[in-house]
Amino acid sequence: MEVATRNMRQVQADEARAALIKAASALFAERGYHDSSVAAIGERAGVSRGLVNHHFGSKENLLAAVIEDHIYEWEHKVVAPAIAGKRGLAALREIIFVHCELAKSKPGHLLLLYRLMGEALDPRNNLGDEFAAVHKRWREKGQYWWDEGVADGEIDGSIDQDANASVIVGSIRGITFDWLTAPGSFDLDASYEQFWEMLVGYLKPR
Repeated sequence: MEVATRNMRQVQADEARAALIKAASALFAERGYHDSSVAAIGERAGVSRGLVNHHFGSKENLLAAVIEDHIYEWEHKVVAPAIAGKRGLAALREIIFVHCELAKSKPGHLLLLYRLMGEALDPRNNLGDEFAAVHKRWREKGQYWWDEGVADGEIDGSIDQDANASVIVGSIRGITFDWLTAPGSFDLDASYEQFWEMLVGYLKPR
């Protein structure tokens, strides 16, 4: 009975934590981080505001959990299945195009991240550190696929991989941001295809 009670409490704690992350994600996307109060997050989640501090310790830690939750979903539920069995340029293409599919299937997901990235420019918070850590991790992952492409003769090894990663990230982020702010104003799939053709042409061994 005691074990069952502990298990039930753990389930309830996990549910409350998930509800707070979901509520915070929605409010951060709608209002931004600074304009989303702990009280509003608790109210949206249907729990007391005290549970924010109980589960996360602070609003800043809740923010970190929100970012990590979205990045985890992106890495493990979106990217990992898409690149399974692929390497080099083929893997890179899947990573780029699943971003396109995410924009169409879960626009709120990207709107949240874009909103927070904008706020990362504000020196009052540590959002810059959060996203810098994420970008560093993805640059390191990208190096692996890049090296495969070079080994397979698909990519010119003299090209600066770090600089190219910035070009790719900036380009797909800009394309989806334009599309999300003006839905239907252009063909998102066609834009991605054109970007990919340009990228492959540039990466070919000289």
